[in-house]
Amino acid sequence: MNKIPTHDPQTGELNPYYEELTGEKNPLSSDDKFDNLTWTLNYWKNRRVEEEKIMKERGTNEWTNEMVRINWNIKESKKILEAYNPKRVSNKVFLIDIDGTVCDDIKNEESHLYDTAKVIPGAKEMLNKWYYEGNIITFFTAREEKDRGVTTQWLRNNGFKYHKLVMDKPRIKDGQEYVWIDNRKVRAVTYLGTWGELKEVDAKIQTF
Repeated sequence: MNKIPTHDPQTGELNPYYEELTGEKNPLSSDDKFDNLTWTLNYWKNRRVEEEKIMKERGTNEWTNEMVRINWNIKESKKILEAYNPKRVSNKVFLIDIDGTVCDDIKNEESHLYDTAKVIPGAKEMLNKWYYEGNIITFFTAREEKDRGVTTQWLRNNGFKYHKLVMDKPRIKDGQEYVWIDNRKVRAVTYLGTWGELKEVDAKIQTF
């Protein structure tokens, strides 16, 4: 059975959907030790940002002793937090488009608009729920590699949880379609303008 994680091990953030998914209160929601560990991890992350600024001002990319110490503490804090988290058993690996699927449909030729794109209602909530259910979320976009930075920042600013971002998906024209052939089980979903839970339907498929 797919275990529901109590928190995001990358950030220490409690799973906001835990009670909804399990019918039980998140056992970490009132855990003082967990709160302290989360605070500690965030503290060291902030210290790393400060140290990176100092290194930049000095014009060096070489790690200082302080940076070594900071990164060691971040690694240890993550390990301790992970010990609180049930092992994820991924049920699905989602490949999610971005433009026209989770935000405004912006073409590559208008990449200057990426950072102002509006989130499509329901997209973040649904994807984050799948993330917290233990599924793997990968954004698979036709945006070019040069736009990885602005895309990553936009996803972060808008609160999307995900594991990987794959750029340079082959572009197709109106009237064309993607056909994915794989020796693994594949399920394709065409986004039609509304986000929600996936439903089973009868449909014709092509096969060999």
